[in-house]
Amino acid sequence: MACKYCYTGCHLSDAPDIDIINKKFTRNVPILKEFTDMIMLYNNGTPTRFIFHGGEPLLICPENYRVILEFFKDKGYSIETHIQTNGTLIDDHFIDLFKEFKIKIGVSLDGLASINDRTRIFRSGKGTFSTIFRNLMRLKEEGISFGCLLTLSKSNINNLEESYNFFKKYSIPFNIRQIFKSTHPNLEELLITPVEYATAICNLFDIWFDDETDEFLINEFAGLIAQFIKPIEGLVSCSFTKDCPRHFISFDLDGNLCPCNRLYGINCFSYGNIQNNDLLKILNNSCAKDLSDRWPTLENTECKNCSIARYCNGGCPGNGYFYFDSYFKKDYFCDAYKRIMTHVYDKVRSTL
Repeated sequence: MACKYCYTGCHLSDAPDIDIINKKFTRNVPILKEFTDMIMLYNNGTPTRFIFHGGEPLLICPENYRVILEFFKDKGYSIETHIQTNGTLIDDHFIDLFKEFKIKIGVSLDGLASINDRTRIFRSGKGTFSTIFRNLMRLKEEGISFGCLLTLSKSNINNLEESYNFFKKYSIPFNIRQIFKSTHPNLEELLITPVEYATAICNLFDIWFDDETDEFLINEFAGLIAQFIKPIEGLVSCSFTKDCPRHFISFDLDGNLCPCNRLYGINCFSYGNIQNNDLLKILNNSCAKDLSDRWPTLENTECKNCSIARYCNGGCPGNGYFYFDSYFKKDYFCDAYKRIMTHVYDKVRSTL
């Protein structure tokens, strides 16, 4: 695919060579196994979530996945496996794999064809909707649960009600992520402002909240409501996690570690490599420790006395870095979060 808003720049690069990718995966499986042993020891055996992300993770063939998933199983590790995919490569072999290992599936889709195919396209320029939707229906037929992720941009921000009705029609749960800046140039006309984001999400919340259907389509909206009863760090999304470097880590098959996939490849966020050092030492080095100072800094500066600080914890540090050139700045969409949370609170309170 060559999505027009791709934050890793895939739309600017040549198509990947699948054979080379799989040979590298096979060659580096020992590194992935070593990392798994390290992280499970570090976590003292507690349940741990592994998310295979991309690019497109299903470029790795099912046989290669089976090797590492069997390893998880044979070691008795309590690992919850997720795959975030564009959905175009799902076939019978992957469906068998998903079933056997109870993999949780997330599929990127921006709504019905007339909306999705504006930005989520193949390298040929052809829209991807028909391929993705066909595969989603196959997952449904096989009883495999999945959810969709809708990327909100200028191209679809005025079509959220249409997208909601589409997902409702097919009983597909979905969440929303706004387009954001990265190290790769995005098309400027697709970026949205905090005001635009807040307006769109508030309108969608009203549609969802007032809908009398039994479909529980947008879990993050339910999470927002739950936050007012008992704030739980990270309940709504990773963006609202107080100390995300402590809870999340990004790992590549060469053994490199960084705090987040959005920050991958940026030298100042490189923790180190497990082939050169022990995981415990890496996660206790100065780079990793310094990033944990973000919230203590914000709660005494930009977020001091903020009415929603205990819910959002300063928001996504990636949005601080890419928009304000500092990991220690609050989220670019801060004002949007304030408006959204106030709107949700007032809406819920008015019904009590």
